[in-house]
Amino acid sequence: MATHRPTWCLEVKTRPEGSTGFTPLRQRWVVERTNAWNGRDRRNSKDYERKPTSSAVMIQMSNINLMLNRLSPRSYPAFRYRQQAA
Repeated sequence: MATHRPTWCLEVKTRPEGSTGFTPLRQRWVVERTNAWNGRDRRNSKDYERKPTSSAVMIQMSNINLMLNRLSPRSYPAFRYRQQAA
């Protein structure tokens, strides 16, 4: 890994000493939340891509879509159930 990404630093987090049970770690939640956002796109939720490069491009495109929606959110009309036919 160090030869492919020399600027990356990998750090393994452990539970704080003296804590018992589940302890949320801040950086872990950032990664899991980002993966959940990417998983909302159907193409990313299933393994449709044959090559890793095309899979990486789809993840980049879904992140671009997320950023654009945050910069200029669309307003959807309020959902209303259909009135029963008379």
